[in-house]
Amino acid sequence: MGMAASQARWISLAARKTNVEYEGQQINQARTALANQSSELWNQLYGMEVPTAPSTTDFTTTQYTFKNGDSTQTISDIQNADYTDVDGINYNSYVTYYSQISEYTGIRNTKSNPQVQFVAPVEGQEGYYMVGTKKLSCLNTVDRTDTSSTGSWGTYSAQLDQIAKDWPDTQLAKDWQNYRLNGDVSALDNIYMWTDNSNEVNFVSQTASTDDSLEACRQNPSYALHSYYADYQTTNKELSKYGIIEYDPSGRATSLQLEGSSVVYDLQATSVTDDNAYQDAMNQYNYAQQTYEKKVQDINAKTEQIQTEDRTLELRLKALDTEQNALQTEMDAVHKIISKNIEGTFKTFES
Repeated sequence: MGMAASQARWISLAARKTNVEYEGQQINQARTALANQSSELWNQLYGMEVPTAPSTTDFTTTQYTFKNGDSTQTISDIQNADYTDVDGINYNSYVTYYSQISEYTGIRNTKSNPQVQFVAPVEGQEGYYMVGTKKLSCLNTVDRTDTSSTGSWGTYSAQLDQIAKDWPDTQLAKDWQNYRLNGDVSALDNIYMWTDNSNEVNFVSQTASTDDSLEACRQNPSYALHSYYADYQTTNKELSKYGIIEYDPSGRATSLQLEGSSVVYDLQATSVTDDNAYQDAMNQYNYAQQTYEKKVQDINAKTEQIQTEDRTLELRLKALDTEQNALQTEMDAVHKIISKNIEGTFKTFES
């Protein structure tokens, strides 16, 4: 190989080696960027708070009850107090307690999709209203001679009396009171009724100034129908009084004496869990757990992608390292040839 050819070859190899080294530097920089991304993902993972399942003990409280005759009173709140009455009795607590009572009550029922129809009269049969699949009867068709509490009219009257008391501004109450107070039998023509699937007798007005009557809902199906029935409902009757509470060494209340009474009640303690609050907390935990697992999966997927890209770059870097070694070996060989050519040239001139 001539001197010029050797030099050209060496320059070509040097240029290729420089390109290989530059590409290697670019790959190292890319791998460094991937490492930073991976580190950031791991920091996100370590910074995430693992959801903790709620414990029933967090929603369990001690509830006190006492017997007042045949009635069980439940204490809902105890506050510390320092009150002395006119007799000089000092009370250390302000107690709120309640008992469940059953009261006969008029109740309104709302049907958002009542599906009111009127079936036209046919020969030998009068027309009638339908609410869904229920056929309605007019109150004026009921026999009013049996006024006993067990008879139909006596039962309906008691129900309508209670409905009128609890819902006095309704058309139903006005019609019933018109009959009750003024003896206007025609007012009963505007009252219809049916028995629902819960065996409750529902009363409703045929027409009214409001949009919740049979006719209003028949003409406009988007209106809601209001019907009324009467039944016993359990409610809490609550009272608050000053009291003297005695505690045992563990801090549990053992007895109660209420203001204005000399009776000392024994307190019964039971553990009560707020199941609704616990279920709400469990639902929040399940949602948080699903969110956490989704974020972990996303981080793992991104990390796997980064690792795949890094392995690809690593393989390319090894290939470049092999190529660089081969180029260096060849450059060394060409350098030797150039050195021999120079040495031979100088010896020629010396001789």
